[in-house]
Amino acid sequence: MGKSRNSKRSKMLHQRKKQREKEKIPKENRRSPGESKLTTRLRKAYNSDIRFKYLENPNRRKISEVVLEMIQPLLDDAESFDEEKNIVGLGIMAWNLGIIKKNNGKKEMKKALKDFEKELPKPIIALLLDFSEIKCKYYGEYNEIIVDYEYTKLNSRQKNLLVSYEPVDE
Repeated sequence: MGKSRNSKRSKMLHQRKKQREKEKIPKENRRSPGESKLTTRLRKAYNSDIRFKYLENPNRRKISEVVLEMIQPLLDDAESFDEEKNIVGLGIMAWNLGIIKKNNGKKEMKKALKDFEKELPKPIIALLLDFSEIKCKYYGEYNEIIVDYEYTKLNSRQKNLLVSYEPVDE
């Protein structure tokens, strides 16, 4: 008889805890099942109930796949997940610099790069310039600027890059 009372009490306490947790998080900030952290972060940034539209790109390839393909030589040399995250961040920066160069010219790209020159060492800046050239040369048909990204480790062998992008009007 004692065990059944304890299990009932445990179940009731668990339900109360769930109820308190639901009450703490405002409904607009709660993530619906299947929604990514990136989508939640963007909704909070825009601070409204916006609907996301999923755009079709010209080659029916995901922008995230293309970015990972572009920076794959650097990813092969990474020794830890933290290094991979840094490389992906540099790849995203190079991608966006390539978009700026394609749409506004090299002069505007140099202006955008000046913000990074104070914080990054010269070899990294050179790497950014090299990869922005690669973006323009081999992936010029993609004209979407990456607004936000999330790089996560799924398990010991699989990683996932999720990007949010906007098309750039020429």
